[in-house]
Amino acid sequence: MCSKEFTFGEGIEFILKQISISPEDRLSFQEDAQQIENEFVRAICRRDPFFARAFRGLCLTGSNLNRVKINLPDEFDMLTKIALPCDIQPVPVAGHSGYIHLQVGGDDIPLHLTDRLGEYYYINRRKVQTWFRENINAVIPHLNYIRCAGGRIYELSNQTGGHVAHTIKARCLTHPGRKISFDFVPAFEFLASEWPKAFRKQRLFPNKGRSWYAVPRKISSSIAEDPLTFIVCAPHWEKMGLEKKQHLKDALRLMKALRMETKILFSYAIKSLFLNATSQKSINWNQSPGRILIRAVDYMAMYLRRGFLPFYLVPNANIFENLAADQRRECMKISRRIFRRLVKCRDRNCMTTEDIQFIFGKSLVT
Repeated sequence: MCSKEFTFGEGIEFILKQISISPEDRLSFQEDAQQIENEFVRAICRRDPFFARAFRGLCLTGSNLNRVKINLPDEFDMLTKIALPCDIQPVPVAGHSGYIHLQVGGDDIPLHLTDRLGEYYYINRRKVQTWFRENINAVIPHLNYIRCAGGRIYELSNQTGGHVAHTIKARCLTHPGRKISFDFVPAFEFLASEWPKAFRKQRLFPNKGRSWYAVPRKISSSIAEDPLTFIVCAPHWEKMGLEKKQHLKDALRLMKALRMETKILFSYAIKSLFLNATSQKSINWNQSPGRILIRAVDYMAMYLRRGFLPFYLVPNANIFENLAADQRRECMKISRRIFRRLVKCRDRNCMTTEDIQFIFGKSLVT
């Protein structure tokens, strides 16, 4: 490979072009994903009449919603909206910011998904996840020939999921190498006006009346595991925090493309950094993407050193709650090395292919 020199701005634009998604790819993956999702949900509805009555649609979240996905739009994070035949009230969990219990009432409480504590019933996170998992395991073996546009045919496989999402992989039989990944997360929907008052005291958000959701998540920092905990999420509120800030979104995509020897700095942590920075006006989103990136990498190193990255929706909750001290130190070292190289490129107004390799990885310049 021959070495090539760019100005700093040209180098940044080169990377942005390399990681961009073409309109054709975006459209074809979206169309295939929607067809696969429809077949998947219909299969579960046929199997489980209770799910068919409770299902209220899918809500796209994550990088594809915010248009900050890089390389290929082949990952879809989907909230699976569930409405149970009972009243549901979110109750903040004392001492654990961002977490809630879902207290239920009424004459038709689904006992197979709830626990009784004293005089009240609460939705049990584990029971909900088991219900989802059993349905998915039952239908996946029968979803091995899904036809999509352009003659593409997919088969599905069930992956071992984490504590929140149920991961499904779709492999294209007619176009080897083409794959789509889905993370389906059960979610309970609430009106914007139902946002817990305890959380309002910390930060107010523009929401345009859009819904927020409760999704299953255990409290890892708690000694005794509570099977009733859910965490709040509001993907469209977060999307509003990035709207009409294209340079900021470009810098976010650049940060997702950084060459990191570890996957610890997951996508949501990076998005959280940018959401916090823009809400606090600590980053000028009108600057060029390269200069925003330098500032963001510096901020990430600072948050890693402190061991605390605020959860945008509930700022006294910590995005890094599951990150061990040695993992934070390793990520901080990597961030500092990349920061110094970026500053060097900016100051000399030169970015070589060797710089790009060091900062973003070999695959972008070969």
